[in-house]
Formats: sequence, C-alpha cells, structure tokens
Amino acid sequence: MDMLDPGLDPAASATAAAAARKIDGTRTPRDERRRAQHNEVERRRRDKINNWIVQLSKIIPDCNADNSKTGASKGGILSKACDYIRELRQTNQRMQETFKEAERLQMDNELLRQQIEELKNENALLRAQLQQHNLELVGESTRQ
Repeated sequence: MDMLDPGLDPAASATAAAAARKIDGTRTPRDERRRAQHNEVERRRRDKINNWIVQLSKIIPDCNADNSKTGASKGGILSKACDYIRELRQTNQRMQETFKEAERLQMDNELLRQQIEELKNENALLRAQLQQHNLELVGESTRQ
C-alpha cells in the first residue's frame, strides 16, 4: 500500500498515501507537525472570533455576557448585534428625515423673515406717503 500508483498525478498520489496512513493509524513526524500547526492556526482563529464576540457583547445594549453564570450564547450575541444594527439604521434614517425637515423649516422661516422685511419696508413707504399728503392713519391718533 506504500507504493504510489505511477498513473496518478503527484497530488492525488500524496492524498492517496495520506489516506492509506490514516487507515493504518501511522503518522509521520511531518504529518504531526502539519497537524499541530493547523490546529494552532485554527485555535488562534477561534480565539479571535470569540474575542470579537465578547467585544460585541460589551457594546450591544442588554447583551452583557456576564448576565448569567455561563454568559450569553454566541448565537444570541450575534442575533442581538444584528437587531441592534437594524435599530441603529432605522434611528439613523429617522434622524436624517428629521434633519431634512428641520432644514426645510429653516428655509421656510428665512423666506418668511424676508417677506416680513419687505412688508415692513412697504409699510414704512406707505406711511411716508401718507405723511407727505398730510393724511392721518386710521387708529394712529389713538396710539400716540
């Protein structure tokens, strides 16, 4: 079984040989090193993922992992994180709409202020014309 089939490509032959060793239960030192290295890389990857999940649990409201002896499940934390992101997006959308409405109201107010100024100027002009012709404004004599 240790003989490789010359008809197979080298990668397939190596795979076939590894499969044969697995069946026999024998592993070469090279296989053990590769397996250990792979396990270490995988462990570091899992640790990073777990650390990010813990970070999420700390910043998501009502999602603190210290709520119970065992803490929240990873799935529960990720679910709450997704819910919170959706909530933030909706809040952001409402705030943008409110901001646009406030901007529109500011523009309306500015236009109304301009109209008031124009009406004040027109009123002053009309008062001046009345005074020029020695006419008294109705209700003006009682105000003085």
